Amino acid sequence: MTTTARAVLAGGLVSLNMWNTVTQAYNGYGDPLDADKFEIKPNFEEKVSESRSHLDYGQARASVVLPKPTEINIELAAATAEALAMQFQGLVQSLTQASGSLAAASLTVAALDQWLPLGKRSFSDIGFEITNSAGDTTYELGTHYEVNWLRGEVRFKSGAAGAPAPAATLKVTGSYGAVDGKKILGGRVTQVRCQARLDGRNMVDGSPIEVDVWECVLGSNNGFDFLGSDYSAITLSGKIVTPPGKTEGYEVRLPGAST
Repeated sequence: MTTTARAVLAGGLVSLNMWNTVTQAYNGYGDPLDADKFEIKPNFEEKVSESRSHLDYGQARASVVLPKPTEINIELAAATAEALAMQFQGLVQSLTQASGSLAAASLTVAALDQWLPLGKRSFSDIGFEITNSAGDTTYELGTHYEVNWLRGEVRFKSGAAGAPAPAATLKVTGSYGAVDGKKILGGRVTQVRCQARLDGRNMVDGSPIEVDVWECVLGSNNGFDFLGSDYSAITLSGKIVTPPGKTEGYEVRLPGAST
């Protein structure tokens, strides 16, 4: 049934199909993403021939509207690693670690009052211990050193009595948990090439709205404030491209409300 709505107030979900520069193929559409904007903005350039005759000076002798590349603006609310990678123009890589433990592992105090990596992350404070190389002196947590348990870093305090000396070799004992996450290598990708689609619904009458963008090239030039007082959005903008085999860059479908 054809929609009878006299206006459009739509809601929907956005899906992206990313181009893989290694395989030279699209990865396939992932899970739908919450979005606050999916804007398609046609552009044109108007060419006007103006009269210079004293009889009709300044009036148009002819006018033509020439199409220009269509713009697309997407604002994502989803905080997935893939979405954030588009914001930071980065590559997504796995961040993994099997659980395990350190048993009197050697650690050199490269400097005092500086964070030193332990080689693993996600340490537990239970059973964590740092001793001198001989194992007969145990340093006190909070007095001689502090630990960033998540990052897996330790910092020795220079003002504490009995603190280890710079360049001293110590022994570290402790357990760390498994990690199964992702990391983003920022600034590695200057643009995002993808296909985009919207699966939406006109809230006026409940009729579906579908948009398919066959190809677009997106970039982000907006900042992302991790400490902002409001929710941070991922803003992408660029141009719609008409790929080979297509005569248009995108398609909007109004299937009509179900009967």
